[in-house]
Amino acid sequence: MKKYRKQILICAGLVIFANAAAQKQNNDSTVNRTVVVENQYNPEVMDAFKVNVLPKIEEPAVPKAQINYASSVHPLGTFPVYHMDAMSREIAQDEARRGYVRLSYGNRNNTDLKGAYLWNITDRDVLDVMASFYGYSGNIYAGYDFDAITGIPTLNYDKEWKHRFFRTDASLKYSHDFNKVSLYVGGNFASQVFSYMPDVQGAASSSQNGGKVETPSFGHQLFMTGEGFAGVSSVKETLPVEFGLQLGYKTFGRKHGIYIPGGISESMARTQGFVSADINETQKIGISFDMANVFYDKAFNNYSLIKLRPHYSVHTESVCFNAGVNVDFQVSNGGGLKLSPDVRFDYTFADSYVLYIHFTGNTRLNDFATLNAFSPFWAESTQLNTSYTPYDAKLGLKASPLAGLGFELYGGYRETRNELFSMPYNENGGIYNKISQAKARVAYAGLSADYAFRDLFDFGFSGNYYNWSVPAGMDGLLWIKPSYRLNFHARAKVFNGFHATAKYTYEGRKKIYGIKADAVNELNIGAEYLFNDRVNVFLKLNNLLNKNYVTENGYPVQGFNVMAGVSLNF
Repeated sequence: MKKYRKQILICAGLVIFANAAAQKQNNDSTVNRTVVVENQYNPEVMDAFKVNVLPKIEEPAVPKAQINYASSVHPLGTFPVYHMDAMSREIAQDEARRGYVRLSYGNRNNTDLKGAYLWNITDRDVLDVMASFYGYSGNIYAGYDFDAITGIPTLNYDKEWKHRFFRTDASLKYSHDFNKVSLYVGGNFASQVFSYMPDVQGAASSSQNGGKVETPSFGHQLFMTGEGFAGVSSVKETLPVEFGLQLGYKTFGRKHGIYIPGGISESMARTQGFVSADINETQKIGISFDMANVFYDKAFNNYSLIKLRPHYSVHTESVCFNAGVNVDFQVSNGGGLKLSPDVRFDYTFADSYVLYIHFTGNTRLNDFATLNAFSPFWAESTQLNTSYTPYDAKLGLKASPLAGLGFELYGGYRETRNELFSMPYNENGGIYNKISQAKARVAYAGLSADYAFRDLFDFGFSGNYYNWSVPAGMDGLLWIKPSYRLNFHARAKVFNGFHATAKYTYEGRKKIYGIKADAVNELNIGAEYLFNDRVNVFLKLNNLLNKNYVTENGYPVQGFNVMAGVSLNF
């Protein structure tokens, strides 16, 4: 097996089922430290079953600009759970601790509370729990004026809007390991309360105050989602055939209806699993399946989506090749058979360079959780179709030519039918975020680089370019789609235990019908001090330039805001 040692380092295993409460990162050649990072106690998608049937391909290690500890706050996350950005900190300890608590507060009632604990009940029994609460409530300056002919909105920053958005999350997972299989059961719950933007132009209750228009908060909304799941999986390398199976059921309800009186609820019964086996030391075959049955209590049509992913893979010292096909069949709501490729070729040369060619596709279920992740302020009167990507061709190069230095260069072209687009619109006395669909093609390219020197400093930048194309007469859908995006991040050690961070983002938009949305232009800086290996205090200044713009989810952001807090590992 010695000759395959390098291959094993480059090509990761088939599937990872369990979440660890804390992960220990080995010392590397550029950062001589041992760190413990907070676990994602909830998966990034509410579905807990995360299966990547095709073996993951791990390119040469590229130093990360920061290690996420969820110790500071980024603007709000959405359903499903997306943990907020975090500052880095240095921790020197031998064992990962099981508990984590974070408390922070800022202006506009910005609040972020979180607690999590992994309890090893026995050597075979583990209980993983998490709870969090975050959000804000305060005034921001933003309103929309809508072009009478095109309907394209423009922001009017002389209008004040009192906004609130709070989210609560909780999750629990229990697992028991037998000799060759593992059983687990768990669940998630989340609630989201917020207010839509008022139609300032038409609000009868608006009043003048110091040249600004103040309006009451409009359309208080409540979303709630819950999920339960149970599954079984084989323990890696204990059986000749690896397998996994999970059954789950989740609901998503909108409490207050805008177009549908009394609101609407969506339920989903989901079955997911995979089977795979080694042909020899370098070859593997397998298949995964995913069946989602979606039901509504009113208005919308019930439907089912079945996904099959057969694959064959070959891994050698220099080549990782995966050949598969996506076979998707949907019943009702624009149903039918949809096929797409899943072919990936990665070639490693000169020890630290990886040239890759990927030709893939996908079918994306646009259930309520997916729409809410796209924009937490979505309001829909019609049912959306499943998004289908028949092809996504990508060519790229990743490399780490020097210790501490890594870069990536890539380009590609993708077509998606029923792609999602966000567009604010005013109706019924309020402004909502309408999610529209259209066939879209996009040519994209990107470049990124990171450099880290011991624990003294690390920095990086990335740039992305997008050239969108939609059917004639539908250019308005691209109003807040990015044309290009630039990111810069840096972290420096001022003295022992004290670090300073900075992050800058600029995102340009395309001029549509002579109107151009304001660019995303955000600078965040922060600092933190680690008192010991358990307690860390932090401060972050967000949107330091106090810029006004609307993100891709269709709603304006807060102006300058400050967050301060403390985190504790135990």
